[in-house]
Amino acid sequence: MMVPFQPILRINKTVIFERMRVSNTSNMYHKVSEIFDECLANIENLIHYQAVYLIEDNLHKINYESLRDSEKVIYCFVTIGEDICTEINRIFDAKDYLKGYILNEIANEIVMDATDQLYFHIKNLVKKDDFNLSKRYSPGECSFDMSYQKTIFERLEKHFDIQASLTDAYMIYPEKSTLFVYGADKSFSDSAVDYDCSTCQSINCPYKRT
Repeated sequence: MMVPFQPILRINKTVIFERMRVSNTSNMYHKVSEIFDECLANIENLIHYQAVYLIEDNLHKINYESLRDSEKVIYCFVTIGEDICTEINRIFDAKDYLKGYILNEIANEIVMDATDQLYFHIKNLVKKDDFNLSKRYSPGECSFDMSYQKTIFERLEKHFDIQASLTDAYMIYPEKSTLFVYGADKSFSDSAVDYDCSTCQSINCPYKRT
């Protein structure tokens, strides 16, 4: 099954401010809040989603954790496009570093939220056939080798016009894009989320979720 998905643009100011460590008691709060609102004024014109996924029988057997033995594998890609990256770079080039930083954090949150929306969509879809999903596996995170970026990309590219490209070092362009994969199996336990930050060794990661 190969399916496109259309995320809804949702921006959680509270989450973004927590990630930037800006509290409402901070001396910077009102200035950061004002710039944040300026960034939102044109955000819809800068975001161009592509979110696709491919559900296949697990014939290729990615040799990693629960992906080894899952009955099905689900290849996923999400991007918010090149325009937002161009705008962030333009702002930094103009030496407006605070605004560039804030817009970059907004863009990161939009990507993360889009992947969350896709997770719940796929989760509800496969549950109709009594399948549950593994956690999300993103190449380059934990010990999941970066080269799997190419594996996921090539499987999706056979079925979709993917609005992205990979470098020889498996980095994805546009920057605000992500490739990831799930296993799906009837033996897996149901989970409310698709991540387990408790197993990550990055202690000070600002994106760490609990």
